[in-house]
Amino acid sequence: MPCAEILRNKGRYVPDLVMAGGFVNETQMFKAMAMSNLGDGPLIRAIAMARAPITAVFKGDHFSKLAREGNLPRKFAEEYGTNPEQFFITAPDLRHMYPEATLGEDIPWSAVALYTYFTERLGTGLKQLMAGSRKFRLNLLSRTDIAALTPRAAEITGLTLIDQLEIDQMEQILDY
Repeated sequence: MPCAEILRNKGRYVPDLVMAGGFVNETQMFKAMAMSNLGDGPLIRAIAMARAPITAVFKGDHFSKLAREGNLPRKFAEEYGTNPEQFFITAPDLRHMYPEATLGEDIPWSAVALYTYFTERLGTGLKQLMAGSRKFRLNLLSRTDIAALTPRAAEITGLTLIDQLEIDQMEQILDY
């Protein structure tokens, strides 16, 4: 980010940036994009992920194999169903989007698991976080949407401490 800020301050072109390194959930994505807003929208336009999506792929493959063999754990089968069409919540959506494709064959269950992870877990969670902060487009995320929890974090990031943020907001509300 310091390099992007230097380029921006010199009036130079700042490319869209991708952040990588251990991202597994939507809160981390939200914070990375919000932190990257230096004034005219987030510079981070994508989050590169590896471990978490790969885990979803492997788990999807594993559970679809267990279902095919009739070896799903009893509690799992009772709660989510006994076949992938039941336990992958996005299966109906994919069937609708690709009516000619056969789920489990043309579209492997591992791919369905990945799609489910991205749309249901990350997509829904990110939309909920954004709605909670009244931001309905990614380009509206800003550093004011997050706060530092410790003085050290505030010093490093330049974010406002959470207790100071509360005081500032209270004063704005009372000074209407």
